[in-house]
Amino acid sequence: MVRYECPRCGYGVRPGDENCGRCGEDLKPKSVQPIQVTLGAVQLDRGQGERYNAHIRSVDSIQVARPDSTIQAKKAELDRREQALLERERKLRAFAKELEERSKAVGPAVPPAAPDMDELRRRVREELARQFEPELEALQAQLDEREAELQEARLKLQMTEACQTIEGVDEAELARITEEIFTELRAQLRSPPKVSDVGVLRTRIPRLDEVLGGGIPEGHVVLLSGPPGTMKSTLAYTILYKAAVNGLSALYLSVEQGRRSIVRQMERMGMPEAGAEGRLKVMDLRELRREMEGSEGNWREVIMGYVQREQEATGFKAFALDSLESFKALTEHCFSRQDLKDLFDWFKALGITVLVISENVPDEWDEDYQGEAYLSDGILELLMREMGDSRVQRWVRCVKMRGANVDNRYYTMFHDGREFSLSLPLAPSLASDDRGPKRSFAMALKTVIYPGT
Repeated sequence: MVRYECPRCGYGVRPGDENCGRCGEDLKPKSVQPIQVTLGAVQLDRGQGERYNAHIRSVDSIQVARPDSTIQAKKAELDRREQALLERERKLRAFAKELEERSKAVGPAVPPAAPDMDELRRRVREELARQFEPELEALQAQLDEREAELQEARLKLQMTEACQTIEGVDEAELARITEEIFTELRAQLRSPPKVSDVGVLRTRIPRLDEVLGGGIPEGHVVLLSGPPGTMKSTLAYTILYKAAVNGLSALYLSVEQGRRSIVRQMERMGMPEAGAEGRLKVMDLRELRREMEGSEGNWREVIMGYVQREQEATGFKAFALDSLESFKALTEHCFSRQDLKDLFDWFKALGITVLVISENVPDEWDEDYQGEAYLSDGILELLMREMGDSRVQRWVRCVKMRGANVDNRYYTMFHDGREFSLSLPLAPSLASDDRGPKRSFAMALKTVIYPGT
C-alpha cells in the first residue's frame, strides 16, 4: 500500500492535506514524493501474522515520502550568505580600526574658519566698480553736458521772454525804469555789503552769504538736503573749493562716487584741481582703503579714524561728507538716532565746519525717523520747482542756522557753468499783477537784469 508522511517530522498525512498536522510544513504535491518499500523486508510475529494474514494482501512495494532536495539547496545558500556577511563584517572592523588609527595620527579636527563678510563685500564692490566705472563716468559726462546745455537754453529763454515783453511798452516808462535800475546798481557798488570773516566759513557765492547772515558759523554741522538733481554735491564742493582757494584747508569725502569722476566733473564746472593749490583733498572709498590698509574695525570706524588722522596731520577746517545715507549703509547694524547724535558730536569735537549731504526729501522729515534734521546746526533745503509754463527752477532756502540771523525765504539758484548765483524767484503769473502790465514788466526786467532784488 501507499503511505504518506511529512518530509520534515515523519508524521503521517493524508493525500489531500496541504500542511502537516504536527509541524505545519507545507505539503504541496511537488514537495511529497512516494518511495518504494519492499514487503519482503517486513517481519511479522508468527502468531499475529496468521491472525492478520487474511486481511493483508501481497503488494510489490509501498510509497514512503522523503525530504525534497530543495531544502538542502536553500540551507546551502543560507550558509554561503552567512559566510559572506561574516567576511564583510571582518573587513568593516578592519577599516574602522584603520580610520581610528589615522584620526589619532592626524589629531583633532579643526573647524573651518568663518568667511569674512566685510572682505567679501569689499571684493564684490571692487569688482563691480572695476567693471562699470568707465561706463558710469561716460554717462556722467553726457549728463553734465546735457545739463549745461539745458541751463543755457533756460537762460536764453528767460532773456527772450523778457525781450518779447518789451513790445507795447512806453519808451519813456522803459527809460525811467532802466535809470532806476542803474541808479540802484551804482549805489550798491559804492557801498557793498560788509560781511565779517571772523568766526564764519564764507561760501563766497553771491547773495548766499547775505542769506546766511555772513556765512556758516565755524564748528557747525550743516545739512544740505534735497532730491536728486538739485546740485547738492556741486554746492558743497564749491564752498570747500572757494575756501581752499582763499587759504583754508578742506577735505571732501565721497562714499558713493569715485575721486577721478568728481575731480573731472568739477573741472568742467569751472573748478580745476590745480586752482586749490593742494589745500582741497578729495577722497573716495578706494583711496581711503589704500591709505588705511591694516586698520581694524568696521567701515564706520575706519572712516572716522581716517578723518581724525587727516585733521591732526593737515589741520583742515572744512569737511564734506557725501552722503549721509551711504555712510549709514556701511554700518553693520541699524543706525539709530543716538548713533547719529554721537557722530555729529564727534564732528563738533574736532572743531571743524562740516557739510553733510542728505538725500532725504524735506517733506518727509519726521523727528522719530529723520533725526538729522533736528540734530544738525543748520539746514540748507534744495528743491526742484515746477513753474506754470513747464519750466523747472532750482530753489534753495536756509531752514535754520543756529546762532545766525538768516533769511528764510526761497531763492532761485542758477549755475552758468562757472559760478552759482541766487535771486528771488520770478512770480508765477506776472501778467495778472494788480499794479498794471507796465509795472509787471518792470519787475520782470529788474529781476532778469539784477537777480536778487
